[in-house]
Amino acid sequence: MDFEQLKETLPDAKPQTFLQAILSQPQEEDAELTFSEEIDEQFVENCKFLASPETISETDVEHWRKQEFLVVAQSLDGDYLAGTLEQTFVIPSSLYKEDIEQFDKQLIDFFIAYENKEITSAILPKEL
Repeated sequence: MDFEQLKETLPDAKPQTFLQAILSQPQEEDAELTFSEEIDEQFVENCKFLASPETISETDVEHWRKQEFLVVAQSLDGDYLAGTLEQTFVIPSSLYKEDIEQFDKQLIDFFIAYENKEITSAILPKEL
């Protein structure tokens, strides 16, 4: 997917706008990431199911929602990609807070940088 070209079409930096733009594009069948509106709901359910002092709580999610937090994608390994108006989160499937990777980039800028190998993640695959 050409994220730089996609960025030119985005009217704002909201995660929901980003996700809608991605979903309007043809999806690759063998892609490393799955983009879907249902992933956010699944993420919240997993937070409830795996609830512990070390994992992301519903309270954490509610706090992030104030910044328009939305989970937009899931990797083949079950890890999550989420964003707010100003940050991108790479969240391991374990939901352990200490393992979350935070990047001070809007989702579209994160994906551009990741595609250009300007960002390193211990969680995500080396290439999308």
